Amino acid sequence: MKTITPKHHKPSENQEELSSRQFWRVPLRYKVSLPVLVLVLGIVFFVLFTTFHVFHDMMVKYKEDRLQTIAQVFSEALKIPLATKDQRSLKAYIQLFAEQTDVNEVRVEDPDGKTLISSSSRSRGEMASGLLDKQDFFGSEKTDPNIYSATAPIMSGGNTLGRLVIVFSKTESARELRKIFVEKFFTAFLLVILATLVITWITWLVMRPLTLLQKTARNILAGDLEARADIHSQDEIQEVGEAFNKVVSRLVQSFEHLRARSQALEESEEKYRSIVSDVSDIIFSITPEGELMILNRGFSGYAREEILAEGLPLFFQMHAPGEAQKFQEALETIVRTKKSVEHLNTQHFHRLHHSEIYYQTNLTPVVDYEGNLRLIQGVMRDITDLRRVEKMKETLVRDVAHELKTPTAKFIMMTQLLARQIANNPEKERLLPMVTMLSDNADRLMRTIESIMDLSKVESGMSDIKKQELDLNNVLRLVADDMLPLVEQNHLKLETRFFPSPLKMRGDPDMLYRVFVNLVTNAIKFTADGKITITSSIRGDDIFVEVTDTGIGIEPENLQRIFEAFFQKTPSTLGIGVGLTISKEIVALHEGEIWGESEGAGRGSVFKVVFPSY
Repeated sequence: MKTITPKHHKPSENQEELSSRQFWRVPLRYKVSLPVLVLVLGIVFFVLFTTFHVFHDMMVKYKEDRLQTIAQVFSEALKIPLATKDQRSLKAYIQLFAEQTDVNEVRVEDPDGKTLISSSSRSRGEMASGLLDKQDFFGSEKTDPNIYSATAPIMSGGNTLGRLVIVFSKTESARELRKIFVEKFFTAFLLVILATLVITWITWLVMRPLTLLQKTARNILAGDLEARADIHSQDEIQEVGEAFNKVVSRLVQSFEHLRARSQALEESEEKYRSIVSDVSDIIFSITPEGELMILNRGFSGYAREEILAEGLPLFFQMHAPGEAQKFQEALETIVRTKKSVEHLNTQHFHRLHHSEIYYQTNLTPVVDYEGNLRLIQGVMRDITDLRRVEKMKETLVRDVAHELKTPTAKFIMMTQLLARQIANNPEKERLLPMVTMLSDNADRLMRTIESIMDLSKVESGMSDIKKQELDLNNVLRLVADDMLPLVEQNHLKLETRFFPSPLKMRGDPDMLYRVFVNLVTNAIKFTADGKITITSSIRGDDIFVEVTDTGIGIEPENLQRIFEAFFQKTPSTLGIGVGLTISKEIVALHEGEIWGESEGAGRGSVFKVVFPSY
């Protein structure tokens, strides 16, 4: 585990990405001011453009009306010069009026439309005259997009002497008007820019506390855990800054605690590694999905890295034929029941030496606070040498038992023969009890020898257990049928209360039969009057069996000792005290539990057995 060191770290890809995003990021004050600038400029341009056209149209209309009026007034002034044909005066009047800035041409035409005098050259006059093809037209007319004409008759005594034509252009006036509006628009633009700068400045003042808060956050991310936002805006942002400082202080405090815990955890992990690496046992962890997570050392001729790389398939491959199934069933039992499996004996083959290796494994479930299985922790111990010793002990016990069984059997046979011969002896009344005592003790010695051999097999794991799918109710019915004569012989009653549905499980029917025969036999031994009850049921995912009696009961201090080898509550009782020990070992081989309960002496007892269901 690496210690957390936020003050000294290298820029990561996330920081580079953050810097890139900051480069392209637009400050908030610009996001506020730029749209305002564009919006206000658009509004000003629209208003000025609309006003320009309105004023332009009004000015043109005004000039049309003014020129028409002027043309009518001026036509009156031209009556006398035109009537007297005073060319000099007529020309003077026309030149005087033609000096107006927006007047292009002033001319006088006779009734036939012939130009008598004009303020412009001939060609221009002819051009302008050509625009007015209606000789009787009087008033104003737009003959060209940029040219207007105003025509007034020259009358004298009811006779038409001719007409006055004034041609003027709107270009000059439009240019002047456009110049005015450009100046106004430029002034408005400067005012908008100024307003935008003011808005930007105000926004910057408002956003300055947030900018300071942002800068403080960047400094903290860079590793400066002492950085704080010093904000005095006297508004909600100051409250946010104070809350931010409090949060940072708490986070720093939590970080310090986390760092201290991380250091302690690192030290603990180092100790754990040293312990695990030095321990001779094999320690591993397996997920519920079957992934091998932790392994402290290699075994069976395989390196640790090789086993971790290959996982459980290689783990199973190391087992001898049929042994991997036992390990697989143990894992499935833990996943299903979330209960430990202890003393699982399996056989491996060493890859290099091609020799047999025996391991004893304890599997423990690791469950979280919600009851979900997180890991399966396993500890394997090499018991090859112990196995050899056990085999030697088993061989020795078997040989000794065999050697004892032969003379004991002969002794029993001789006592039986002696009993038959004494039957006709006059002193049989005195000799027969002694022969009977010898016979009973010989029988007890034979049972002791057989019990010691059975216990030795079970404890050393030499018993041949053959699991198969079965209905436990069938085993219990067979026990009840076989034990009923012995129960009735002792003047007791036997009751059975079996679960109505099959009790499916995996187990060895012969060994399970032996467990419940031992329990019923013990109940018969310690029950003088009353009944014995066998009950089976299902509770959750487990199968429960209870053997209840109305016998002498068990004192609280003896409830745990009754499963010890050779322990007898009543020494004079037949047997050597290994029946419950053997039963406990068999139940453990089936991943089950067995225990006894009693309310005290004289109040009967009950032995309970629980197995995981299939």
